[in-house]
Amino acid sequence: MINSLTYLTRGCPRHCEYCALREAVGIGKQLDVRGWKEAFRILHELNVDFNLVLGNETWLLGTGLIDIFKDNKIPYALYTTCPEPIFSKHKYELFDSGVIDNLSCGIDYPIIEGLLIDDDSYAKSKSAWWGFKWIKQFYPEVDTQGTITIHKKNLPYVLALVKSLSQIGVFVGINFIHWNRDGKYDFFPKKEEIADLLFTKDDYIDVTRIMYQVRNLPGNLLQNPEFIAQPPSLLLNMGWHCHGNPYGGPTVDSDGKLRCCGYRRGEETSKLSIFDLPKRLLDWKWAVWEDAMRCPGCAWSYPWMYNYWERNDRELGKKVFSQHAGKHIDENKWSNRKIK
Repeated sequence: MINSLTYLTRGCPRHCEYCALREAVGIGKQLDVRGWKEAFRILHELNVDFNLVLGNETWLLGTGLIDIFKDNKIPYALYTTCPEPIFSKHKYELFDSGVIDNLSCGIDYPIIEGLLIDDDSYAKSKSAWWGFKWIKQFYPEVDTQGTITIHKKNLPYVLALVKSLSQIGVFVGINFIHWNRDGKYDFFPKKEEIADLLFTKDDYIDVTRIMYQVRNLPGNLLQNPEFIAQPPSLLLNMGWHCHGNPYGGPTVDSDGKLRCCGYRRGEETSKLSIFDLPKRLLDWKWAVWEDAMRCPGCAWSYPWMYNYWERNDRELGKKVFSQHAGKHIDENKWSNRKIK
């Protein structure tokens, strides 16, 4: 099993912190449609089984997404958000094409009567929820997943959110809040900047109890029950390490440069490009190992799941990523996605 990750875009319609970050870390000119089609051809040549597509905001590529993915042979998850008016601009064209066969969004709060939270995370959750509802109404064949990033403020709402997503047929992934431990995690703030969101040892019992309730919720469509069964000391403290192999395949930034993983550029890996592969495959593997071994660790569910299934059941692992399979989910509920 070989997984990979791509950042299709960096930036948004207005100059913001992400655009400034792109400039600060030296991200070059972003790949155009032709460049991305060649990048995905290379990933297929490397026998990648699944690709996680990230970016802010991938909808900015508009109908270019159809061109990028129409010849793509790798099952993928398009992880994005559904802000208006960006999402609605091309949504019918994109999903009418049949090329865009999935939608994954971050969603951290349930949208329930009486719950009003004044922060960006709730606004993002609201747009994701209505994006899922729209998909389920007009394109029910499209695969969907909501990814919950758990922190101290939304922990009380997690069970309700998993229940509401599962009830409308949206698969659920769970991750835990991270911070920039050593200054080399691209997207995370410093620990002191988000102290009110972070857990302490006093929270371990509550987290363990709620994760148990989530795993045992009847009819849940949870993608990673094995992950959230791990000790809270690992989940809440970035207490896991990939030991040099995040998820088997390359991570490609928006300019085509390679990264150690989705969370870290890496000093050695970023010297290479996707277009250096497969000729410099050994150089890339060595660079990833070097950069990853300098990392203090994380608790990111994506590489954890890859390593878990690689050890335990590679063939089922392919279906977990590409079809939202799970030992606790009836096979007739798995997504009808292509598998290599």
